[in-house]
Amino acid sequence: MELLYQQQDSQQTLREAIEEYHRYLTHIGRKILSDAPDNAKTVWRYHDATHALFGHDTSIEGEATLDFWVLFGTDISWQVLREYQQIPEIKNLSRAVITQLGVLFIPKLYWRNRRALWQVFRNSRQMTKKWPFEMPVESLDQTLVDLRAEYGIKLLTPEQRKPSQATYFDYTIVST
Repeated sequence: MELLYQQQDSQQTLREAIEEYHRYLTHIGRKILSDAPDNAKTVWRYHDATHALFGHDTSIEGEATLDFWVLFGTDISWQVLREYQQIPEIKNLSRAVITQLGVLFIPKLYWRNRRALWQVFRNSRQMTKKWPFEMPVESLDQTLVDLRAEYGIKLLTPEQRKPSQATYFDYTIVST
């Protein structure tokens, strides 16, 4: 299923694209994670924004590709990455992947999808500037087409996003 935010020239605002991403999550039976009201960091909003901005779904292959966008196309710091890994839902997901798919799954996943990952790396090197992972709230009201033009973001095509081998993973085992 291709979503509007996955189109390079989508006229949606980033806010509308995140809302579409949340509808997609609900449609496939996934929980929408949100930040605690008392938390100064809004990591889930930032994370969801990267899904919308870089045009990826939540398949394991889509998440792996998004990892490359975040690492090479944003200004995320190592500290924020470490904090992200300590979030209970992320810890549960990591444990579940290892339990269900095995400890060698992640290297195999990256190897199987090396063409898409290499293309993301190349596209991220052609960006005019890195996306601020901890984005300003004003960006929510800008259109994706304008944001992508401003940052020089070229999405993967549907063919490039298609995994060489899709992985089934039961996300329900990580719900809290």
